[in-house]
Amino acid sequence: MKQQSGGSLDALTGLRFLAALHVVLFHFGTPCLKGVAPEWMVQVVASGYASVGVFFLLSGFVLAYNYVDTAGGMQTPPRAFWSARVARVYPVFLLMFLLSAVSTAQGSLAANSLPVAAAKLGTAGLTTLMLLQSWVPKLALYWNPPSWSVSVEAFFYAVFPALAGRLERFRGARMAAALVGVWMLGLLPPVLYLVLRPDGPGTLDAAFGGMWLAVVKFNPLVRLPEFLMGVLLGLVFVRERAAATPRRSGAVMALAGAALLVAGFSQGAWIPYPLMHNALLAPASALLVYGLARGGGPLGQVLARPWLVHLGGASYALYLLQYPVSELVHWMEKHVDLSSPTRFLAVLLVLLVPASVAVHRWVETPWRSRVKRGLQPWVDGTPAQPAPAPVAPGA
Repeated sequence: MKQQSGGSLDALTGLRFLAALHVVLFHFGTPCLKGVAPEWMVQVVASGYASVGVFFLLSGFVLAYNYVDTAGGMQTPPRAFWSARVARVYPVFLLMFLLSAVSTAQGSLAANSLPVAAAKLGTAGLTTLMLLQSWVPKLALYWNPPSWSVSVEAFFYAVFPALAGRLERFRGARMAAALVGVWMLGLLPPVLYLVLRPDGPGTLDAAFGGMWLAVVKFNPLVRLPEFLMGVLLGLVFVRERAAATPRRSGAVMALAGAALLVAGFSQGAWIPYPLMHNALLAPASALLVYGLARGGGPLGQVLARPWLVHLGGASYALYLLQYPVSELVHWMEKHVDLSSPTRFLAVLLVLLVPASVAVHRWVETPWRSRVKRGLQPWVDGTPAQPAPAPVAPGA
């Protein structure tokens, strides 16, 4: 993360690991707690899907912090920004796409005839490779399910330079109104869904909701307000850092945001699912992120521990690798007794965390530089020079 005069935002990197781990525990850890832990703790884990919204807000905040000046304008040309984003997300995304190919093909062939499976796999594969799957409800979770959020982020990256050029007028009361406004805008689709019930009654379940619930959950336009809240907060923070006045500690703010998030997660069984999935907890996430950016007090010190920051750097790989590794653990069940949910989760985490660190080190980091170099002619606006034709011996 970018270093400025006031230091780095390492605590936010540590937060990324906890958010990614929360999503993993939601997918694979909830059965471990049922019957052995208090209900509120079960609900905290079972609400892990809502931590994706933390990622969206955090993404907007970090992009504004790194790329926007105090006037609200981009400090980096759009092509350079897009090049950096592609280099950041696509190598690991492509690797996870390939690692998920066998299990995805097997599932499709088991459910469809060969021609239908081939058509579905071809359509879903191409759509996913183009990072467009979140726009198509039936394809959003087709290929390595967690990758739907990368598709949403790709849309955010596409529009960010244009958004950044329109931020200058947001100051003072207008900024406060904008923050409240984008939160209300983020709540509007789930509220309308709850009122209109376009999928019919009894379709609010996370796993069995209808097409319109999928639109509310996955469509990039619907999730844009959470990202915008992060961008606006990031601009406020950039201006605060540039001001000559001393900055206040974020200890209370970070602690309040974390407490509100945990309290919200603990009520997941009673809060309507579409609201929890989308923007309901965005203000709590905003308090936490902004408080940590200011330092975060004791909570910030914990999240900024080097080992946690290191894991936070690998959180993107952890998030995308969870399903390919879970398929490996399912294969291991044929040879090892993993019938207990707790045993399954333990083996999954023992494999997943080191694997994500390895992918971050050996794939994400080196390939980021290689992709950026490959895209540099496009960034500079100059066509790549063809390789010289070989010269015949004796010519």
